[in-house]
Amino acid sequence: MAERTTALDDRTDELRQLMVERLERLLFGVYRAAIRNGDYQAVDRAVRIIERSSRLLDLDRPVRTEVSGPNGGTVQVETAGLEEL
Repeated sequence: MAERTTALDDRTDELRQLMVERLERLLFGVYRAAIRNGDYQAVDRAVRIIERSSRLLDLDRPVRTEVSGPNGGTVQVETAGLEEL
């Protein structure tokens, strides 16, 4: 089982590297158009490619979320014993 997992991890890393290389090639052409020509569609496309690369390489930080109650107030948490459940 450990051998299969290691082989799968290796193949996943290879595929991830291939995808990163493809995205870099796409970005190269789009980035030039965005910078040289000020092409807003190229800028948008470049940002999307960069975002995808960041996700692929796990560079994005987790999004922090907060839970609030009605009107932004606190959330009331109650505990219950097994008998009450």
